[in-house]
Amino acid sequence: MVQTPAPLRLEIDTDKIAWLVFDTPGAQVNLLDIRTMRHLDRCLSELESRIATGHPVAVILWSGKPGTFIAGADVNEIAKVEDAEDGRAKSAEGQRIFRRLERLPVPKIAAIDGVCLGGGAELALACDWRIASNSPGSAIGLPEVRLGLIPGFGGSVRLPRLIGIQRALSMVLTGRSVSAATAYRYGLIDQILDADRFRSSVALVALDAVMGRVERLHSRLSARDRLLEGTRVGRRVLFRKARKRVLETSGRIYPAPLAAIDVIEESINLSIDEALAVEAEALGRLLTTPVCRNLVRLFRLGQAARKALPPDVLSQARGIDRVAVLGAGVMGGGIAELVAANDIPVILKDIDEEALDVGLRHASELLQKAGKRGIIPPAEVGLKFALVHGTLTYERFDEVDVVIEAVIERLPVKQNVLREAEEMLPAHAIFATNTSSLSVTELGKAAARPERIVGLHFFNPVHRMPLVEIIRTESSSDATLATAFKLAGQLGKTPVLVADRPGFIVNRLLAPYLNEVGFLLEDGADVAGIDRALTSFGMPMGPCRLLDEVGFDVAEHVAKEMARAFGDRMRPSAALDTLANLGRLGRKNSRGFYTYSDREQRVDREVGRAFRGAGGGVHSEEIVDRCLLLAVNEALYALAEGVVAGAGDVDLAMVLGTGFPPFRGGLMAWAETRGTRAVRDRLLELRQRHGDRFAPAPGLERLAESDGSFTSGRP
Repeated sequence: MVQTPAPLRLEIDTDKIAWLVFDTPGAQVNLLDIRTMRHLDRCLSELESRIATGHPVAVILWSGKPGTFIAGADVNEIAKVEDAEDGRAKSAEGQRIFRRLERLPVPKIAAIDGVCLGGGAELALACDWRIASNSPGSAIGLPEVRLGLIPGFGGSVRLPRLIGIQRALSMVLTGRSVSAATAYRYGLIDQILDADRFRSSVALVALDAVMGRVERLHSRLSARDRLLEGTRVGRRVLFRKARKRVLETSGRIYPAPLAAIDVIEESINLSIDEALAVEAEALGRLLTTPVCRNLVRLFRLGQAARKALPPDVLSQARGIDRVAVLGAGVMGGGIAELVAANDIPVILKDIDEEALDVGLRHASELLQKAGKRGIIPPAEVGLKFALVHGTLTYERFDEVDVVIEAVIERLPVKQNVLREAEEMLPAHAIFATNTSSLSVTELGKAAARPERIVGLHFFNPVHRMPLVEIIRTESSSDATLATAFKLAGQLGKTPVLVADRPGFIVNRLLAPYLNEVGFLLEDGADVAGIDRALTSFGMPMGPCRLLDEVGFDVAEHVAKEMARAFGDRMRPSAALDTLANLGRLGRKNSRGFYTYSDREQRVDREVGRAFRGAGGGVHSEEIVDRCLLLAVNEALYALAEGVVAGAGDVDLAMVLGTGFPPFRGGLMAWAETRGTRAVRDRLLELRQRHGDRFAPAPGLERLAESDGSFTSGRP
C-alpha cells in the first residue's frame, strides 16, 4: 500500500536550524486539518527531544507552497463538528499544540511569504517572531467572523496582547486581512525582507535571534491609545464602543462579533491558559449556531462553484494577457476597472467619444476610491489606470484574448457589435456577453465562430458584487467555458454555471419578487412598508428601492421578456406599467418610488398619493411571503429545467448576486426552515386569494408529498 506523503516535514540544516516545512501533497494551499495538526504534534515531540541534546538552535516555520503560508483551517472539518462540546474540545486541542510550539526553549520564527490566514495566523502568533517577505501577496488576517466564528486556536487571546485591543478588534470583527506593511506598523510583523532572498535572510535572522541580536517589537500605540488600553476605565469605554458599532451595523443577527468582544474583554487580564479556556468555550458555542452552519455551507458552495468544471475541461483554459470591453457605460467602465485592478491590460471601446470619456472617468474614480480605502496600495492606483486604454476603433483587438460586450440590451445591436469585433479578433479569442436577459445562443447565431461565444453576466456595482453567471450556449466549446472560469477567478469573482434560459438564475428569481411590488401596492401596501418588511427580513434594500436602482425602463424590458418566456406567472402588474408610462426611470432621472437628495431619501409624494387607500393594507409577514415564496417557487421550476446544477447554486447566486441575507443561508435554505408542506400550503392559500401566479410548481408538489428537502436533490 502506497503511503501518502506527510503534510509537513522537519529539516535540520548545517547551521542547526530546524525548518518545519508545511507542504500538503496535491493541494494548492496548506490547511490546518486534523492530519496536519497531528503531524505537527509529532514534529514538536521530535523537536523537544532534539533540543534537549543541544540542537536545533532555532525553529523556522516555512511553507512549501508559493504565494501562501497557511490558508487557515479546513472548512469541511468545521462543518462536521457535532455539538458545542465537540467544538470546544477541538479548539482546546489546537490550542494545546500551539502552546507546545510556544514553549519550545529556542527562537521560533514564522516566515510568511504570501497569504497567512485564520489558523495560519494563529500559528504565527504562537511564534516569537513573524517575518514577512515584501511580496505584494504577503498579508495576514483572521477571517473567522465571516464564517460566524472567532479565532479559536489562540488568536483571540494573543492578538490583542501583541498589537493592542483596538487594532485586534478591528482585525477580528471585520475579518479583513492587512498587508505586510500595515502588519509591521501594528507590531504584528517584526521584519519585512526581500522576497528574492527570503529564505537565506530568514535564516540569518534566526541565527541573530539565537545570539540575542533581534529586538522584540512591541505594539506601536499612541500615548492616547496606551492610556485607553492600559486602564480599566479606558478598556471599558473601548469595549462599550465596539459593541455599539456592532449593534448598529448588524444588530444581534450575527453572534460572532459580540462573542469576540466578550472573549477579548474577559480574557485580557487572565493568564494565557485561563484565557485560552474562555476562547475555546466561546468557539464551541458558536460552531453549532444556525448562522455558523449557514455561513460555512455558503463558503463550501463557493469553493465547489469554482471547481464546477472537471479538471480535464479546466486544463483547456487559454492564457489571458489582454481583455477588451465593448461599451463604456456604467457596467463597461466598472468591468474595465475590475480588469485593470487585477493587473490585466484592458481596452475600453465605445462609438461615442463623450461616452468613452465618462467610462474612463468612472474607471478612474473607482480605482481612486479603492486606493483611499486601502484595497489597492495608493501608489499603484495610477499604474493600474495606465492599464486601461480607451478607444473609438478596433485598434489592437488582434492582441485580445477575451472580449466582454456590455452594450445596450438589444439583441440586434449586440449581434452587430459581435460581427464587427469578430473580424478583428484572433481566432482563439472568446467573446463574452454581459447580457442580463437575452439568449446567448441567439446572439451566437450571428457569430462566425459560435464555439467562442459565452455569457459572462456581472452584477452592478461590478467592483462590489462577487457573483458572475457563466452561461454556456449550445455551441460553446470546453476551452471557451474554461477560459471564462479562469477569467472569473483572476477577477476575484465566484462563478455559477447557468443554462441559457431567460433571466438565467438571478434575474429569473428576482423577476417575480420585484413584480409583486405592483400587486402589493394595488392591494393597499405602501412603498415604505414594503421596503421595511424586506429589509427587516435581512435584504440589503427593499424591492421598491431596488427597482429605483435598476431603473423602471430596464425593469419593464426584463419583465416583458420574462412574461414572454414564462406566461401568466410572470405577468407584469398594471401598477408598475403605470409608473413606467409616467416617465419614471428610477434613480437615473430622480423619479422613482423615492426622491433623492444629498440629505435624504423619501417616498415620492405622487407615488404615495397614487396608491394611498387602494386597499386595507398588507401585513409585513404577508409582504415577505408574497415576494419571497414566489422566488422559491420559481427556483423549483428553474431546477426542474436544469438551469443550475442544484439548490446550492440557487442559494449561492442569490446571496452573492442579490445580497440575500447570508445568515439565512440563501433562498432555499430559508425555505427549508419553513418546510416543503408549509410552503406548499402557504402558496395554495395565496393562490386562492391573489391568483394563479402563486400556484405551486410541480416540483414543490412532489417535494411536499414525499416530505422532501429544498436544499438537497432535484425536485
